[in-house]
Amino acid sequence: MKKIPLAIFCGLFATQSFVLAAEEDNSFYGFSASASAALTTDYIWRGVSQSDKDPAMQGSFDLSHETGFYLGAWASSYEFSDNASLELDLYAGFSRETDFAGYLPFALTYDVGWLRYEYTDQSDLNFTELYFGASVSPLENFNFSAYYYYGLKIEHTLPGEYTDLAVDYTLPAAYGGITLLAHAGYYNRKGGADDYWDWKIGASRDLGGFNLEIAYTDTDDSGAGDLDDSRFVATISKELGGQNESKALLPEGFDTSVSVALTTDYVWRGVSQNRNNPSLQASFDIAHDSGFYVGVWGANVDFGGQTPPSLELDAYFGYGNETDFDGFLPLPVSYDISYLLYVYPSSSSSDVSEIIFDLGVSPLENLNLGISYAYGIEVEQALLGEYSNVAADYTLPDELGAITILSHVGYYNVKDGTDDYWDWKAAVAKDFGAFNFELAYTDTDDANFGSLDDSKIIGTISTTF
Repeated sequence: MKKIPLAIFCGLFATQSFVLAAEEDNSFYGFSASASAALTTDYIWRGVSQSDKDPAMQGSFDLSHETGFYLGAWASSYEFSDNASLELDLYAGFSRETDFAGYLPFALTYDVGWLRYEYTDQSDLNFTELYFGASVSPLENFNFSAYYYYGLKIEHTLPGEYTDLAVDYTLPAAYGGITLLAHAGYYNRKGGADDYWDWKIGASRDLGGFNLEIAYTDTDDSGAGDLDDSRFVATISKELGGQNESKALLPEGFDTSVSVALTTDYVWRGVSQNRNNPSLQASFDIAHDSGFYVGVWGANVDFGGQTPPSLELDAYFGYGNETDFDGFLPLPVSYDISYLLYVYPSSSSSDVSEIIFDLGVSPLENLNLGISYAYGIEVEQALLGEYSNVAADYTLPDELGAITILSHVGYYNVKDGTDDYWDWKAAVAKDFGAFNFELAYTDTDDANFGSLDDSKIIGTISTTF
């Protein structure tokens, strides 16, 4: 349950990660960093829903070297029956482009690597694949790729081999710049289960810095119930350093931003929201020069029980600005008022909302102070009342490492018969290129949630672009 504040509030009242606007050079010692974030109406893997036909939040962090070596992590919320948590895919490989000293009429890009699928709360599902791929662009704006995946170790998931063929073509700008895409895959499962084909056709378009895709996907499989049925899937995404950086079709005065974070635990008001497991978090925002903004923030969650929600989506809008009241104050004060709706797509009875008021001031260079008050205006199942928060952060000078020291103290007046409680956090954060790394200690004086509200150390990597 978290709103990512915009503009002047970024990092000031945050209880999860101190993010960085990625506007600088990402390269160092031959390495380049990149990231991506996506929100999709269904997480489809080889034609089969991995999120029980519910929306999913996805993101990645990657590091590549100019020699062609790369490594990274990709994550997504998932939901298998009564299990919901985080899928974390770790990968490493080597990719280069060549025309074999002129023997080919165009360049060919080859890619070989290792891919590990990790399910943070269900280790019996973990498995590993090797992959081999190649792609070519024989015509301008036309791309074709072929990949082969070979399963090395599979415990729960059926073992096998997967072949993937994909093609895309981007129409000229005069025809809208729409990208048409198609894919066909064959899964040779080799574990007693039937082999099957899956396919996809779709179209995508860069709009205002985001990429929007609508696709139709289907299979000839019948072994996964309605999870492998045909469906339309819509996805919004953005990449750090990607091609969709333009503001095409974005009205004047508006701007877009995306954040993505991978953290060892999603802690909200001192309490873990996913049973002390890692969490992927991302936001998509549109802001106007006047101070108005609207956005959505998401994270994988796990509350246990028979049908736990796998995803939390927070939709919000508000207004933020700063003023010194025509010189009446000795320094500007930042203010923000917003409405926040917490939505759990697979468990609507948990949906709640708040109105949030924020104030901030920077009395010294690199020092920020803020207070925040949240008032719950609708309560069904989740614990929601009034929450007050005081936060501070200070960034040391460059000669001392430019490390940011941050802290917060909050008081939760729950108002539903549950005991009120305090929570607090102390942390240090450091920017490395486009990424920010934070190490935090968080705790409460609460005793309502077992180990979920115990003290813990949390590590977070994040970026905003």
